[in-house]
Amino acid sequence: MSSRESGPILITGGAGFIGSHTVGAVQAAGFAVRVLDDLSTGAQANLPPAARLLVGSVTDRDVVAEAAAGCRAVLHLAAQVSV
Repeated sequence: MSSRESGPILITGGAGFIGSHTVGAVQAAGFAVRVLDDLSTGAQANLPPAARLLVGSVTDRDVVAEAAAGCRAVLHLAAQVSV
């Protein structure tokens, strides 16, 4: 099964500095990417155009379920900056 046939990779916190670079690397490897980010410290402008952004919090069970639906893997990079 090719990477394009198997569903996207979900990256939480993907609009931040580390997350957006991870999004680019995962896309460069041939995978579709879905991003879940609340944009509290990241920005949509950090994302490559092909990344699908869902704005919401990883603390919201329903939002996470929607974001993860159909994904082949999740890379969890969301965090509070103050931690």
